[in-house]
Amino acid sequence: MQSRRIAAIVAVCTLLGACGRTESASTHSALDADVVEYVRLAVALGARDGDSLDYAYPPAEWVADDIRTPPALAAIRARATAAAERVERIADSPASDRARRRSLAAQLRALAARADLLSGKRLSFHDESRLLFGITPPALEEGAGRRASSDIEHLVPGPGSVIERYESFARRQLVPTDRVPVVFERALAACRQQTRREIALPANEAVEVVYVHDSPWNGYSRYHGHYGSTIQVNLDYGSSVDDLLVLACHEGYPGHHVQNVITEEQLVVKQHLIELTVQPAFSHQSLVSEALAVHAIDRAFPGDMRAALERDVLYPAAGLDSADAARSVAIARAIDRTRPVVADIVRRYLDGDLEFARALPVLRDRALVPQPAALLKFVNRFRSYALTYTYGPDWLHARDPRGDDARDALLATLLLRSQRHD
Repeated sequence: MQSRRIAAIVAVCTLLGACGRTESASTHSALDADVVEYVRLAVALGARDGDSLDYAYPPAEWVADDIRTPPALAAIRARATAAAERVERIADSPASDRARRRSLAAQLRALAARADLLSGKRLSFHDESRLLFGITPPALEEGAGRRASSDIEHLVPGPGSVIERYESFARRQLVPTDRVPVVFERALAACRQQTRREIALPANEAVEVVYVHDSPWNGYSRYHGHYGSTIQVNLDYGSSVDDLLVLACHEGYPGHHVQNVITEEQLVVKQHLIELTVQPAFSHQSLVSEALAVHAIDRAFPGDMRAALERDVLYPAAGLDSADAARSVAIARAIDRTRPVVADIVRRYLDGDLEFARALPVLRDRALVPQPAALLKFVNRFRSYALTYTYGPDWLHARDPRGDDARDALLATLLLRSQRHD
C-alpha cells in the first residue's frame, strides 16, 4: 500500500506540476513584487465582494490597507491586468518557473475578469468560464443523462414519473433538523479517520463546525491558515444521510480542509509559494479545488464502504430506517452522471436561451434536480461558478490519462493547487 501511495503521489504531482519545485533566484526576485500585488488584489476584491474570495491568510501587513480601504473595481481590474502583463514578460526560465508564472498570470487575469463582471460587464457563458476558470465545457453529447434516468427508474419502481418516484424516495431519507449535527459530526469523524490512514496530516490540524441558516450553500469550508478550517452546515437545506456524508468529505476530509492543509504545509511553508495564501473563488485554482472535492467521497469510501458506513453508523444516528442505505447511495451515484446535463442547462440559462420558468421543468425532468429553483437562485448569484461542480469533476478526470489508479489514495490532495495552467 505504501509503495502504491507513493507512486500515485508522484503521478499526481507530475500531472499538476506541484512537486519538487525550485526557482531560480532571478525569477524569484522578478516575481516577488507581483506575488504581493496579486495577494493584495485578491484580498481587495474580496473586501469589495465577499463572494469573490474563498479564503486568505497572507501576512497581515500586506493587506491591512486593502481590507480597510479597498481600491475601486476599475483600479483592481487595471492593476491585475498590468501585473499579468509584467509576469508574462519575464524572460524564459526553467520549466518549473514558467509553470508558476503561467499560473500567476492566469490568476491575475481571472481577478481582472471578475472585477469587470462585478462592474456590470456581461459575457457569454463560454467567454466567462474561459476567462475565470480557463476552460469551456464541450457540447452536450446526445443521450447524456439517459442512463442515469434509466438506473433510477429501476431503483425506485412504482407508479408515476421517474422524478416523482425519486423525489418521494428522497423525502424519506431526509435527516430531521435536530439530528443533523450528530449525523454530520459522526460523518466528519469517519472521514477524518479514513483520510488519516492514507495521508499524514499535521498534528494540530483542526476543523470547527457551525450550523447556519439562510446560506446559498448546503455547506461551506473557510480556511484560516495554521491548519485550521471552519465548516458551515446549512440547516435549511434539507439533507439526507448520504448528503451529509458527501458534505463531510467534500468540505472536510479529504476535501477542502485537507487540500488547504497540505497546500499550506507543502507549498506555502516549504516552498514559499505565498500566492497560495489566497484563493479567489472565480479562478482556475478554485476549479481544481472544487473538482477534487467532488471526488472526495469516492476517494474516502469507495465501493460498498459508503453504504456500509451509512447503514451501520449514520442512519441509526439520524433515527431513520437503514434498509434503504445501499439504494440511496446507488441513486446518488446515478444522479452524479447527470452533471453534464446540468452544466448544459446552466449554460443555456445564463446565455438567455432558457428563462427561469422554462429552466425549472427542464432541470427537474431532464437532470433530475429535485430543487431546481434553489439551483437557479444559486446560479443567478454565482453564475459560471456552477461549472466547478458540474463540469469540473469530469474535466479533472479526463485530464489524467492514467485514470483513477494514478489519483487514488485520497492524494489528489497533495496535488492540490495546480501550478500548471493548461
